Amino acid sequence: MGLALLLAGCGGDASGPKPGTEAQPKAELLGKDTGIRYDKPRVPTVQNMTCDRKRGSTRYGLSAHKDESLPAHKGEQDSEDYVCHGPDRISLAVGGRTVTAPHIAAEYDLYGAVPDPLKTVKTVYSTSLAEDDERTLVGEAKTVTTTTAAITCQKNVWQTFPMTTCLWANHGAVGAVDFFPPAGRHPEIAEAVTRTKELIATGLVESPR
Repeated sequence: MGLALLLAGCGGDASGPKPGTEAQPKAELLGKDTGIRYDKPRVPTVQNMTCDRKRGSTRYGLSAHKDESLPAHKGEQDSEDYVCHGPDRISLAVGGRTVTAPHIAAEYDLYGAVPDPLKTVKTVYSTSLAEDDERTLVGEAKTVTTTTAAITCQKNVWQTFPMTTCLWANHGAVGAVDFFPPAGRHPEIAEAVTRTKELIATGLVESPR
């Protein structure tokens, strides 16, 4: 699912650093399943930003396609969308009027288990972002792993709107994060990975064991 909004005045330099000069995200070895599962998503905490549950019918960001092969989450709340706003205003032209867009749009989907987070994130990438006809991919996707999660990030353009999108999976949840560019250019991959780690770490409530 593509964006429903168009960035106003995004004619800035969207090229970013020259190839080979961009900082690379740090990778760690993905660990084994520790059995941690999640009761529900919660409003995440992101440094220097204010986050809240998405309200209204307008959807900001990519929707990660559900992986029907994974065991279903047994709780009442298995999915939630959040938006985070930074200090700089991002204005979008919508239906002849101007509205403020978030700096980050994050989706959380919970499952009973995600046996192979790396395989799952590749599947979600191929069935959502890579197959989205409204997105033009820029450069190559970059995949990194932490001790608990796999993250794939990709710069892309919707019409003339440069953005960076990250898809992630751990052993109990899957998510999609769109980063909106306050400077009119693609947010860098390393920064997007760091922010995605924050969203994973703070946006999930663990189930009692």
